Amino acid sequence: MNYKVLVTDEATEDIFHLVKYVYVDLCNPDAADKLYSNLNREVNNMGNFPLKFSDSGLKYRGYIIHKKVYQSYLLFYVIDNEEKKVFILRVLKDIMNWRKIIQETSIYHFSHYRR
Repeated sequence: MNYKVLVTDEATEDIFHLVKYVYVDLCNPDAADKLYSNLNREVNNMGNFPLKFSDSGLKYRGYIIHKKVYQSYLLFYVIDNEEKKVFILRVLKDIMNWRKIIQETSIYHFSHYRR
């Protein structure tokens, strides 16, 4: 399909904090580097088949929020089929209260464009 992928500042911060936790708190720089690479790869690939992944049951500005599971991480995004764009909203650990986190965010900020 090749949709353009746009990443919110919030999703970028999520990845930073997840990687930082592995690097600093778990004292595992190799695993942190691998996690960073893998999460970025998954985000970049979201434009290939965005309709492939499930509905999270939540909406953002009238758009269905989709959820992609990658290992123990969840990538949340919306699709604009008309503009052929995927908007990555958040990247969270599956044990987090992701429903609450997503529902508490009323606006997302976009400054990172990919593809």
